[in-house]
Amino acid sequence: MKYIFIDFEMQQLDKEFKFEKKICKQEIIEIGAIMLDESFCEIDSFKRYVKPQYSKHISRQIIELTGITDNYLFGCKKLETEMNAFAEWCLSYGDEITVYAWSENDLLQINHEFFLKGISLNLNMQKVIQNWRDLQVSYDSAVGAAKPTSLTRALESLGIYFEGHMHDAVDDSRNTATIFKELSDPEEFQKSIDYIKSFVSDAHKSSGTTLGDLIDFSKLGIRA
Repeated sequence: MKYIFIDFEMQQLDKEFKFEKKICKQEIIEIGAIMLDESFCEIDSFKRYVKPQYSKHISRQIIELTGITDNYLFGCKKLETEMNAFAEWCLSYGDEITVYAWSENDLLQINHEFFLKGISLNLNMQKVIQNWRDLQVSYDSAVGAAKPTSLTRALESLGIYFEGHMHDAVDDSRNTATIFKELSDPEEFQKSIDYIKSFVSDAHKSSGTTLGDLIDFSKLGIRA
């Protein structure tokens, strides 16, 4: 079994595409993923920039958020080619795979953008979709969260710093894998959660800044 973690960076469609935006508001401009083996060791990574079809230039907001500029996308291939390359990469180590993303948004993006652009799922992509999982759901269930938890908040709840650059697709994928590893040992994961609860409880008894001031535990459904 190979465990794959994926993330997309996206760009808003230009304003002129009013009808298209009713189908899909954004389009993928970066695909990032990493692969773990059965021992949860990283064995490979995948990174591709994607040529947008409905936006002429990367917006200032996306540049500031991701660091991706128009120059990064010069000469890049379209979504269908790169997603097919991703699916082929996923299966290059064998057919037994599970693909994880943080939240349902990435899979929804595939569905909406493929529909918008008239892209059909080839056999490899069908295999990827069939084995797609939402790790955010697993985390939220484990901690009893009332609302979806962001990736950075989930890391903070476990006392883990985000490694790399936020909104870099590969780095986001790698940090998603970190949460997966934590969840894969239920006993140790529960110890981490119990420790945080006790820490917050003790902190409430003293004055000064508490961990609860730094982390919004209500987002996780954790109560001191």
